[in-house]
Amino acid sequence: MSRRKISSESFSSLGSDCPETSPEEEGECPLSRLCWNGSRSPPGPTDIPFAAAAAASSGARRAPRRRRVNLDSLGESIRRLTAPAPQTIRQTLQKTLQHFEHQVIGYRDAEKNFHNISNRCSYTDCSGNEETEDVSGILQCTANVLGLKFEEMQEKFGEEFFNICFDENERVLRAVGGTLQDFFNGFDALLEHIRTSFGRQATLESPSFLCKELPEGNLMLHYFHPHQIVGFAMTGMIKAAAKKIYRLEVEVEQVTNDKLCSEGTNPGNCSCLTFLIKEHENANTTKALPAGTSQSPLDLRISISTFCRAFPFHLMFDPNMLVLQLGEGLRKQLRCDTHKTLKFHDCFDIVSPKISATFERVLLRLSTPFVIRTKLEDSDSESKDKVMEIKGQMIHVPESNSILFLGSPCVDKLDELMGRGLHLSDIPIHDATRDVILVGEQAKAQDGLKKRMDKLKATLECTHQALEEEKKKTVDLLISIFPEEVAQQLWQGQQVQARKFDDVTMLFSDIVGFTAICAQCTPMQVISMLNELYTRFDHQCGFLDIYKVETIGDAYCVAAGLHKKSLSHAKAIALMALKMMELSEEVLTPDGSPIKMRIGIHSGSVLAGVVGVRMPRYCLFGNNVTLASKFESGSHPRRINVSPTTYQRSQSSSVLYLK
Repeated sequence: MSRRKISSESFSSLGSDCPETSPEEEGECPLSRLCWNGSRSPPGPTDIPFAAAAAASSGARRAPRRRRVNLDSLGESIRRLTAPAPQTIRQTLQKTLQHFEHQVIGYRDAEKNFHNISNRCSYTDCSGNEETEDVSGILQCTANVLGLKFEEMQEKFGEEFFNICFDENERVLRAVGGTLQDFFNGFDALLEHIRTSFGRQATLESPSFLCKELPEGNLMLHYFHPHQIVGFAMTGMIKAAAKKIYRLEVEVEQVTNDKLCSEGTNPGNCSCLTFLIKEHENANTTKALPAGTSQSPLDLRISISTFCRAFPFHLMFDPNMLVLQLGEGLRKQLRCDTHKTLKFHDCFDIVSPKISATFERVLLRLSTPFVIRTKLEDSDSESKDKVMEIKGQMIHVPESNSILFLGSPCVDKLDELMGRGLHLSDIPIHDATRDVILVGEQAKAQDGLKKRMDKLKATLECTHQALEEEKKKTVDLLISIFPEEVAQQLWQGQQVQARKFDDVTMLFSDIVGFTAICAQCTPMQVISMLNELYTRFDHQCGFLDIYKVETIGDAYCVAAGLHKKSLSHAKAIALMALKMMELSEEVLTPDGSPIKMRIGIHSGSVLAGVVGVRMPRYCLFGNNVTLASKFESGSHPRRINVSPTTYQRSQSSSVLYLK
C-alpha cells in the first residue's frame, strides 16, 4: 500500500467541500476542514443532536426512489460498482472520515493531534497524481493520527462505498444473484450487456470477476484487470455485500496468486486481485438433499448419444484442448467424421471474450458469456458464408477435469439457418433460438406486408394527388365557362335555377365586313385572325373582371354585374369597349388592313340560366339583351353606340367619347 506523502493538491482534488486556505489558516490541515465540514473547529456537544436531527429530516425528505429491475438498470448498477465516478469516490471518502471523527471529540489530546495533522505530514508536490494514492495517503495519515490500523480504515472505505451504491440501487442489486457467489459471478454477463448496448467489444483489459467455491466451503474471488479504487475497496465491499444482501458475517483476506498475474508484469503490478472469503461458523447452513435423492453416479445414467441429441450445440474438451464430445448440430455443421480426433483450435475460434484459447484461460472466465465461431476446412467464399457463431456458457466438470460448453447458434433468420446446412428440427424445443427464428420469420412476413402496404399507400397518395389536380383543372375549366357560383353548383351535381339580374350592362360587337374578309381568305387564316383578336379581348376581360358570355363567329359578347354585384358595371363595360377599339387596330386582316369593329352597349335587367346538358351554355334572355344587340347592329365602324340607360349610369365618368 502506498505510503507517499500527501501534497496540498491531493486535498484540493476533493472538490468544493474544501474551501481555499486563507493566509492566516495556512497552518491548518485541509483534512480537518474536510472532517468538520468546512468549520475551523469541531462541533460542540450541543451541535451534534441538531446535526443528527437535520440529517434525519433530510433523509426523510429524500426517500430512496424505487427503480424498476431490468437489464438496463442491472447493468447500470454494476457499472457504478465497478467503475465509480469521481463524485462517488469523494463522497465515500467524506463518509469514511466522518465516521471516525466522533472518536476524537472530547479528547483534547486527540483533537489537538487531529487538528495539527499538517505538522505530522509533509506536503510535497509529487508527479504521481493517481486518485488511489490520494485516498490511500489520506486514510493512512488519518489512521496515524487516530492510532488506528490502516487496514481498518481501508475496510471502512470499502463498506461506505458499497453502502452508497446499495442505497441508490437496493432492489436492483438484490436481483443480481441468490448467493454471494452468484452475486459476483453475475457481474460479467451484465458488464457484457453494457458493452453490447453501446456497441463496444470486450478487450483484453476489460474487468472480470470469477468466484469459485473451494472444497472446504470457502469462496475464492478473482478480480481481473481491476479498477484502482474498486480494488482498493474490495475487502470492505465484500463484507458489506454479504451483510446487506445475504445477512452473512464473513472474513475477507487478500491473497497472492502469482499464477493469475499477467505475463510480463512484475509481482507488484499484478492484473488480478484474489480474495479468500470465509463465512463465520454461526452463519453456515447445511444444505440437506431432498428425500430420495441419490448421490451415486450410477443412478444418473444418460448415454452420450442421448446427451448429444438433447444438447446439439455443445462440446467438451480436456486440458490439452482435445475435443472429447461434440453435439449433433455442431458435428453436422462442421461435417466431420464421428471417430475423428479433433482439436479445439482446428475447429473453433473464441470471439468473445478476447482471450487465448487455453484451458487455464477459459477456467478464469467461467462467469463470462462465450461466443465461439466454427472453422471450415474449405476457404472459398461459399464456405465463409456457412461459418456460424455459437453463444453460450463454459462449465467446469471436475469429475473428468474437462470443460463443457453449452450454447445456441447466433441466427435469427431461417435463411441463415438453412445456409449453414441446418434445419429447424436441429434446434431443440427447449432452446429459445427456435422461437427467435420463428418470430423473425413472422416479423419478416409482417415487414413484407408493411412494405407492400406502404407501396400501395404511396401509389394511392400519388393517385389522389393526380385526381385532385384533375379536379382542380375541371373546376378551373367550369369557372372559365360559367360564373364561379354556377360552376360550383354544377361541380357538386346540383341543379342550377334560372335567375333574374336587375341591373346588368351588356356589350355586343362584330367585325365590319367580316363576310367579305372570309371570302378573300382561307378558313385557317380566319381562325388565326379571330384567335389573335379574341385572345387579346379575353386578357382584357380578366383585367377588368368582366364576364365573357360567348363568341359566335365574329360576334363577341360580354357583361358586367352578372357574375358578381358591382355599382360600376357600366364604367367597366365602357372601358372594355374603348380597349377593344384600341386592340382591334393592332390585329390585321389577311390582306394587311386593320380590323374595324362596331360596338353596342345597353344596361337593364336580364334573365340568366344554364341551357343544355352536353356542352351547356350560360345564356342571357330578355328584351334588354335584344336591345343591346340592336345597338350594336345600328352602330358605325370604329364607333361605340351607347344606350341612354347606360349613358345615365356612366355620365358621372368622362371616359366616353359619344358621337
